Amino acid sequence: MWTSKDKSWFLALVPDAWHLAALLAFCLMLLAACLLPPARSVWAAMGLYQVQEVKPKLFAWVPDDVIDQDGDPQFSRAATAGFILTSEGVVVVDTANSPFHGRELLYEIRERSQLPVKYVINTSSAADHMLGNEVFTDQEATLVSTEAAQAGMRQYRQELRARLKSEEGWKLETRLRGFHVTPTTQTFRGQLNLHVGESEIRILSLPRDASAAQEAAVYLPSAKVLFLGEFYSNRYFPRVGSRDIHRWIEVLRQVEAWDVDTYVPGHGAPGTKNDLVDFRKFLEWLVAQVEMRLKKGESGADVQKELALPKIYNWHAPELATETVEDVCRQLAPAVSPQPTPSATDD
Repeated sequence: MWTSKDKSWFLALVPDAWHLAALLAFCLMLLAACLLPPARSVWAAMGLYQVQEVKPKLFAWVPDDVIDQDGDPQFSRAATAGFILTSEGVVVVDTANSPFHGRELLYEIRERSQLPVKYVINTSSAADHMLGNEVFTDQEATLVSTEAAQAGMRQYRQELRARLKSEEGWKLETRLRGFHVTPTTQTFRGQLNLHVGESEIRILSLPRDASAAQEAAVYLPSAKVLFLGEFYSNRYFPRVGSRDIHRWIEVLRQVEAWDVDTYVPGHGAPGTKNDLVDFRKFLEWLVAQVEMRLKKGESGADVQKELALPKIYNWHAPELATETVEDVCRQLAPAVSPQPTPSATDD
């Protein structure tokens, strides 16, 4: 029977019970601190990314498969970035799609080196590769890209200003508060060789379409590592846009023959030569499928409906799959004539 005496006895213990609970919680926190991995890994987990040491002193910053709620909604997935540590300073390859991720990248660099960031290399003008550039201007780094990529960054900045003045611009302004689009400060044609400390870094321009547009690949011959930017997505559906799909496939065939064992993609984790071949074969399969359907007289809409890529390939960024097929259809349609349907009078 629960008596008033029992109640008094229980209430007298309550303060001690609270103290005991607080002490137990504190002990659990201490135990967790001992069992958790180093702070660097905890930060990476909180930041929704991983840092992989591809080769000694050569790192890839690989974001998780998430859609950012801040930044440009047209480029809501951060690109893979990287950095190279040398005895004279740090070289960064791409800076992701926001200054927030740029600071995460810089944080990881500072966990490993206090030497200055000497160069930032942007492989592409796409916003998901360069919107973190502004973080590295405080480091007095030289920002490097092809001439075409620099022009593309300036064009993006102008177009972004126009979008901000549109009817829905206030929503974009809220997402981009504090962003400063920062184009590169140095350009090159053909090939640029950097020697930073003990590292030889070759920056190579590769064609993206039939015009003079070029994008960059970053090759470290001694490490046999190649950063390919938008030319390679590892298990992510790619953006095609205005990129010449046939020229793209040819570029991939060329770099497959290089003395490389690790290919760092524009999206996804670093891959092997076999992974790169798989991506090239996906592009070839996609071209063949689109051409076959267009020759049958199917419309672009019909092709998009039939080629439901996420049902065929279990890849990341499924929201880009329809756009991928649409871009390839638009590119191939002018060159593909529908085959005539045999009539009843034909022999």
